[in-house]
Amino acid sequence: MKHRFISLALCVLLLALCLPVRAADTGYSGPLDPETGEPAGQGGQDTDGRTALSASMYYDWYAHDFAYPIGDTLGEVHCSAADGMVLTTPVSVTFNGEAPVAVYKDGSEYTGGLGRIDAVGSYTVSASVGGQNRRLLSFTLVGSSTNAIHNLVMPDGFYITEATRDGEYIYADRYTVSMETEGEYSIKYECSATDMVYKLETRIDRTPPALTFSGRLDKQGRVRSALSFAGLQAGDSVFLTRSGELAECTLNDDGTGAVLDPGNYVMIVKDAAGNGVEYDFIILQYYNLQSWVFFLMVIAALFAVGMYVLLQRKRLKIA
Repeated sequence: MKHRFISLALCVLLLALCLPVRAADTGYSGPLDPETGEPAGQGGQDTDGRTALSASMYYDWYAHDFAYPIGDTLGEVHCSAADGMVLTTPVSVTFNGEAPVAVYKDGSEYTGGLGRIDAVGSYTVSASVGGQNRRLLSFTLVGSSTNAIHNLVMPDGFYITEATRDGEYIYADRYTVSMETEGEYSIKYECSATDMVYKLETRIDRTPPALTFSGRLDKQGRVRSALSFAGLQAGDSVFLTRSGELAECTLNDDGTGAVLDPGNYVMIVKDAAGNGVEYDFIILQYYNLQSWVFFLMVIAALFAVGMYVLLQRKRLKIA
């Protein structure tokens, strides 16, 4: 009986050792692969919990972001984006140390919150060291549709694993893929030092907006009436100037609008992808219904005044 009990205990122990151990059962709290949900590889991780991706960029496994040292002792910048990344998701930037850090968007200093940067544009993060600005990293944010990408180049230390357009596989070498043709793109790429997998999904749109105008425009783009237009799509923006000054126009929810006042106009229309088109036109002086009503009211008032004066004169003569 004793031998049977020992044999049963050994079988149970052997079975337990053979069962697969899941990450959740081991107390693992590190980063997870975004594709599988399993623990991400940590090849090359040093004793500080960091993996060097280049001479000036590390992946921090504890903070789950990328670290950029500022000199040897001046602090560092942490960013959720690697240097050279193109993303559609918001980016966060934090920094510590003595060196002043600045963020620039499309060449101008960015003054918004750094905890969630989500405005489309090209960003550069730099630090002032010894009175000179030192570039630390750059990244680009694009929307769900864009015309800003023509040839996607991988950041240092990353390589492409899969690329599709409109659901069909397209050619891509390890480090670049052409995104010149319009369509829905999905680019999957991996960090060779950390085995972390990333994905860029966006639609390439290179077709500018096209408006149709209602009005008797002549060959010089002149019209003697209000000018109505149609064809605006969701996400389109209209920038209108009259004789070089910012002007307003009527915009409706159905994509139509109108410009009412006389003047020399320049209208620029941009879509959500960044494509733009410019229209130049001149609205000459004209009389609309309101103008005619006002004109008739003035004539009626003058007539009334004239009749009043005439009657007063007749009364004076009779007297």
